[in-house]
Amino acid sequence: MKPTSRVSRLYEVMDLMLDSVGDPLALKNLAASASYSSFHFDRIFRELTGFSAVEYQRKRRLRRAAHLLRHEPDVSVLRIAQDCGFPSNAAFAKAFKQQFAMSAKAWREGGWRSYMDQQVGRESDVSFFVAEPNNLAVILAPYCPPEPGSVAARIRVQALPAIHLRYQRFFGQSGAALSIACNDFICERERRGDTAPGTPWYGVFDEDPGFTGEREYCYDFGFAGDSRPDPSLGTRTLPAGSYACLDFAGEWPRFRSMYEDWLDRQEFWRLDSTRPHIQKVERGLDGAWRGWLALPVKKR
Repeated sequence: MKPTSRVSRLYEVMDLMLDSVGDPLALKNLAASASYSSFHFDRIFRELTGFSAVEYQRKRRLRRAAHLLRHEPDVSVLRIAQDCGFPSNAAFAKAFKQQFAMSAKAWREGGWRSYMDQQVGRESDVSFFVAEPNNLAVILAPYCPPEPGSVAARIRVQALPAIHLRYQRFFGQSGAALSIACNDFICERERRGDTAPGTPWYGVFDEDPGFTGEREYCYDFGFAGDSRPDPSLGTRTLPAGSYACLDFAGEWPRFRSMYEDWLDRQEFWRLDSTRPHIQKVERGLDGAWRGWLALPVKKR
């Protein structure tokens, strides 16, 4: 779907929903912020995402809870339920089991891994690639765990500055389809003269990609800077902070390897679920892609 100014307004509402995932959902207020009646807002929102605004926010709350259960072992289930906007532990327990087919306790004790592998399948292996349509072998190849310590040895934790992004949002696409869509977006923007060859591009995912099925993928892809206004693009600021970064060149590493070979094995850092996963990519003079993956982290 080609974005329009109408869709760009919905982007802003969706970002507001993400930022306030623990707050009560006031559909009337969300609609007003996008300059729509409640009826028209919900209809347009469903056209864009495939879900009603209420269902979309419920799924996001549950995925945020799943994220916290995995990465915040010291926080109680009750506290996580409250922080994710559920009025009671009973309501959370029922909703969580409906979504993930297991209790929150079972999920925290390792059930998340079986869900990721069995329910989401290959999508749990996918990071954010930008490959030409005639070079998809790396994306279609099955995930191979790295040699123990090989990825961890390459990771550096550093403070990244805020990045002002102009982006297109992709829904319901992942793997090769998403890769081709991003490459098409790059080619289109270069043809329009919005960007020059060699421009850095940023891919952004606000949730754990391993817990999000293809229908629910929401991925932002764009470029930094304040070029001439374009109502077809959304704008957002990627927050500054500490990120675990993995440089790459001539390869397409996966966030999964960063989780499994580094994050799950060390004691000083843990994931910060309030900030997004980021990928930076740029094409060199030789035509090869290079860049980095960045996991948002905070001290334990």
